[in-house]
Amino acid sequence: MANDRIFISAGDLSGEIHAANLIKEIKKISPSCHISAIGGNNLKFTVDEFLEDIVNINAFGILTLKQTLYLGKVLKKLEEYFSKNHPDKIILVDYYGFHIHIAYLARKMNIPVFYYISPQVWASRSGRIKKLAETVKKMIVILPFEEKLYKDNGVDAVFVGNPLIDMVPEKQSFGILSNTPVVGLFPGSRKSAIKHHLPIIIETAKILKEKINAKFVMFSADKKVGCVLPEYIDLDVSGDFNKRKTIDFAICPSGTVSLENALMGIPMAVMYKLSYFNYFFIRAIIRIKYIAIVNILAGKSVVPEFIQFDAKPQKIAISVLEQIRSENYMPKVKELLAFRKMLGISGVNKRVAEIILNN
Repeated sequence: MANDRIFISAGDLSGEIHAANLIKEIKKISPSCHISAIGGNNLKFTVDEFLEDIVNINAFGILTLKQTLYLGKVLKKLEEYFSKNHPDKIILVDYYGFHIHIAYLARKMNIPVFYYISPQVWASRSGRIKKLAETVKKMIVILPFEEKLYKDNGVDAVFVGNPLIDMVPEKQSFGILSNTPVVGLFPGSRKSAIKHHLPIIIETAKILKEKINAKFVMFSADKKVGCVLPEYIDLDVSGDFNKRKTIDFAICPSGTVSLENALMGIPMAVMYKLSYFNYFFIRAIIRIKYIAIVNILAGKSVVPEFIQFDAKPQKIAISVLEQIRSENYMPKVKELLAFRKMLGISGVNKRVAEIILNN
């Protein structure tokens, strides 16, 4: 199949990082391929033609009228662009809510769609699988149980491994936890999440500081975290995993960052808080017991979760103190490192590029 023109779309920060890495692998195999995209800053500087920024509008959960109107304009622009340029292939990365509209648009124009990184249809709204079966040529999944789920529902799917195993370095040595443990604080990457998480995380650090001689580092993608941090909390905006490897414990949201920490063998307390409206909406449709990927993969509570009304600084602090006790710490590290074997072997984006270019 021709690979002269490829269009790719990613709607959030973690998705577009994987999308940008995939584009680099496609270019290695097929340097002359023209690649256009919508996404964010990572894709903007990777592709040949960048059309629109949909990452930085932070369109998640219940959309505002402004976000809805903007995405409607983007979809209309894509319809005109596809009509004029007719890509040979379309790659969609996660972000179901908007991408399913692109998938139907592509079907109408007879453009094959490759979906990389499955929407979490196993967590809620399983009826979405039917729509994906109608529109997607191949679903390329990164969690081992997803392949069977899709195949059982008539979707051509393949598990390629998880791209994080190529991005996240494994901690090579673990000594006895020092008398001054380093606690990593992760408010999240989405503005709405940061708004709800920051006060809880800072208050948790304050409680811990009064009880143990710990160092605190907040990891953020933005120097403007959203507030003035206490002087005992350092800020790291480098995105350097080697700096992340130096922390002994993490307080983090349930998304990608929790799996990254697990792959580095970093014990953690997982927390998440939404607006009341979004929380009750999501709770009404969610079908799974856990929200942290490591707990979902294990089918049990490997890391404690503090969700919504349980996301209280005192509760989280007690969990941290319990987990860093010497008899609990190293067994947890070893348990977390075992997840690497579940997530495949290195070279994930290279395999994805080959699948897309050869189909």
